Amino acid sequence: MVKITKKHTRTPSRYIKSAVDDELGDKFDDEFDDVDGLMDAVDDVADNIQDLQDSLDDMKQDDIDIALNNNIANHYIAECEKCQNIFISAVIDSTQLVDHVTGVCPVCHEETDQYLKWVIRDVNE
Repeated sequence: MVKITKKHTRTPSRYIKSAVDDELGDKFDDEFDDVDGLMDAVDDVADNIQDLQDSLDDMKQDDIDIALNNNIANHYIAECEKCQNIFISAVIDSTQLVDHVTGVCPVCHEETDQYLKWVIRDVNE
């Protein structure tokens, strides 16, 4: 058994103008060209958006890597007498009683007394 199908052909549509409406035809041709340019621009934007989406889909989040060992355990937090800012001092907690140290403040860069207020302790996780 043989099936016979009709072949369809498409003919491109054109605007046919007469001598009477040359001015209208020119205007139509210009607008038609603008529409083609606009459609090309829209296609280009769609392609760029698709490329951007593909790039975003390919991104991988970095692994979280936070250093837990920071060697500040048992150091004092000091307060500057002059600027009242606080900072981690180089003084380590010991059996000696130390109220303050005198030196250059790392915040205001002045020679001041720095009062040792708190001790940093490790926390069990």
